[in-house]
Amino acid sequence: MAKIVLTLFLIGHVLGDFYLQSPKLAINKDESFKKLLKHSTIYLFSMMFVIIPVFSLKMLKWAFILSTAHFIVDVVKFFIKKKITIDDKLDALAYSLDQIIHILVIIFTTMTIYLLSEPINYIYCIQYILNRLPADAVSILSRILIILIIIQPFSITIKKVLYRYKPTTSKEEGHSNAGALIGILERCIILLLLSAGQYSAIGFVLTAKSIARYNKIADDPKFSEYYLLGTLLSALLVIVAYLLIF
Repeated sequence: MAKIVLTLFLIGHVLGDFYLQSPKLAINKDESFKKLLKHSTIYLFSMMFVIIPVFSLKMLKWAFILSTAHFIVDVVKFFIKKKITIDDKLDALAYSLDQIIHILVIIFTTMTIYLLSEPINYIYCIQYILNRLPADAVSILSRILIILIIIQPFSITIKKVLYRYKPTTSKEEGHSNAGALIGILERCIILLLLSAGQYSAIGFVLTAKSIARYNKIADDPKFSEYYLLGTLLSALLVIVAYLLIF
């Protein structure tokens, strides 16, 4: 049950920190304590939502503890940003450290629950449904988690990490959100190929993506470097996430 609890908490974190947090709120929470409280409240409800399958007063307590820890980390970051100006180059590092700390807190909390031998059971209706499904709960939740991760969180991560490498002189072409959507589809296809064990086919996906931008890659060296970094980082993140989760 420890892996199930860990996966549920990670799903709650991804929902609360990425899907239920608008880009505007993500910016405003670093400038307004009121907005930070709003984000923390949303995060708490997200954690309460994901523990429904194993709901109990003790699990509710742990969800509250996790949300409080998340709030404390965000408060520390809030005051650090008030005192220190974090430019675009340091923003990726700050973002990465923030997410690593949140994930470590979730892992530590799950280990504590396991070591304390807290009783964890599915509520009746969930147990009834699981008994009739062809896959086990861990497999289902793991798939939900990785699908959620490769869409919004990885899109934001890639954007932040590669922001300093983005060409400023190259003319933007195509729809403004097309690049992000292509990246999401690329990661989804790679995930499907990994699940099917078709590892060699991943190369064809990356090649097909490059052909579409061949002219711009050939004419603009800075764009080609940025494009290559984005493609490789996107593929790397999916592969690492797949290996860690499965």
